[in-house]
Amino acid sequence: MNNKEIAKILYQTADILQIKDANVFRINAYRRAAQTIEDLAEDINLITERGNLEKIPGIGKGIAHYIQDLLETGTCHGFEELKKQVPLTVLDLLNIEGLGPKKVKILFQKFDINSLYKLQKLLKSHKLLEVEGWGEKTEKNLLKSIYFYKRYNQRFLLGEIYPLAQEILEELKQSGLVNRAEVSGSIRRWRETVGDLDILATSKKPEKAIEFFTKLKQVKRILAKGSTKAQVILEKGIGADLRVVKPKSFGAAVNYFTGSKAHNIRIRRLGMQKNLRINEYGIFKKSGKKLIRIGGTLEKDIFKAVNLPLIAPELREDQGEIEAGQSKKLPRLISLKDIRGDCHIHTNWSDGYKSILKMAQAAKEIGYEYIAITDHATPIRVANGLRPKRMTGYIKAIKNADKKIKGIKILAGIEVDIKKDGTLFLPDEILKKLDIVVAGNHSALHMPKNEMTQRIIKAMENPYVHIIAHPTNRLINKREPSKINFNQIIKKARETKTILEINAFYRRLDLNSNQARLAKQSGVKMIISTDAHHNDYLDVMKFGVAQARRGWLEKKDVVNTLPLKSFLKTLKNNQ
Repeated sequence: MNNKEIAKILYQTADILQIKDANVFRINAYRRAAQTIEDLAEDINLITERGNLEKIPGIGKGIAHYIQDLLETGTCHGFEELKKQVPLTVLDLLNIEGLGPKKVKILFQKFDINSLYKLQKLLKSHKLLEVEGWGEKTEKNLLKSIYFYKRYNQRFLLGEIYPLAQEILEELKQSGLVNRAEVSGSIRRWRETVGDLDILATSKKPEKAIEFFTKLKQVKRILAKGSTKAQVILEKGIGADLRVVKPKSFGAAVNYFTGSKAHNIRIRRLGMQKNLRINEYGIFKKSGKKLIRIGGTLEKDIFKAVNLPLIAPELREDQGEIEAGQSKKLPRLISLKDIRGDCHIHTNWSDGYKSILKMAQAAKEIGYEYIAITDHATPIRVANGLRPKRMTGYIKAIKNADKKIKGIKILAGIEVDIKKDGTLFLPDEILKKLDIVVAGNHSALHMPKNEMTQRIIKAMENPYVHIIAHPTNRLINKREPSKINFNQIIKKARETKTILEINAFYRRLDLNSNQARLAKQSGVKMIISTDAHHNDYLDVMKFGVAQARRGWLEKKDVVNTLPLKSFLKTLKNNQ
């Protein structure tokens, strides 16, 4: 078994224990062990062979034995016993918005619900209404959540597939069998969800390149294999195609398969107006009945042929990019290197996994000039939220860390809950002591549209609130966004000089690209933040930047591209 397989079983163990209402420390121990093993740079089999398993941080004696059994036999007694008590199919229910471990436990124990099909059937029978605390509203919301999950779960999250795509691309390049290789499709346009994976390559030995691709460890099933194309299913269940094309067609092929379809149609029509035929094989000029190739080796050839500058893949959605290119008004898009700081970071002071110093050191290694530690101030127990009496110690800990580490500024911040009435979980006398205040909704997320809008507006009217976190509260493929009047939100943000967040975590990517573009057009400033709960997740910044690029954002639209002093001056009360 490899690291990912071991980590998956440890995660499943934690989920089952949570459904069984086991000790919270035991649950967290398995979850942290899973994350640690998932992040290991070395094969866990080699570590175990050297007898160093218990030297891995977070792996105690009990979990070490658990892992050793898994490595030696493919299973272990403890896991098999847990599966007898709670089948793995029950864990699928946790993917449904509104179902936590306690509710799943009731469904399983009282109604023997161990699949989405059975749950849907139960909900339609209205038998859940017999259970105290499960009303018609709960029933209705769960049916909506199941529908939403089934509708969108056929597409994969960009953040889950992007690393896999890069891994495969790198192996192809290192093989020596391809000269050029590129991932295309929606992943190249950085769409928030991905249907499949398209890879294009050139090779002097196409059949060997195809053979190499189909034998990669990430490939679980081969659907088709020819001399220049292969279709496979990868380890995450996503389909992937490799096409080996001729060098003279590579640029045209990359452009064609990148899409979007609507964008490509516009490009082809522009070509037709110039007596050109543009397709995945190249650019051809009509000469009588003949087609003469005039380009296609490079992607920029396509755009040059129709008098356009090279349009960034993120903009290719037929949403004005053609017209902007024609009038020379394409934006100078923000890039990852423009980001100077991350201002939404969690530590083990709330529900994060690492210390303030560990997160700061990791941010410093990235090259950031500043970060803000913004642990949760919330009544939600699962988040280990900060309450007023803990705040003095928390702020002091951040200040001490700031003194210890050189080369990066650590700002004292908070992510404070917005209550249903729009007031905040912490009083103003505490908020004013902080360098930066991020406010967000974490409960009652499906209020009526007007009420939710007014809730956010009231929070923005607080003079100490600098940023609204993940404004629509969506979880891609899992939870629909809250219903809000976004025009009213951006109007109030502009009036109060409140910054709106683009949350870079790939499950959120909130604001979406259209909202970010609308906010930009309205003169509202934005910030791209990771919401990282572990130092490894500081790396998701790239997804937030991509979302900003899809929203046509430039460096000037995003406040954390500014140097520290300028950044602080953009905040309310500092202007």
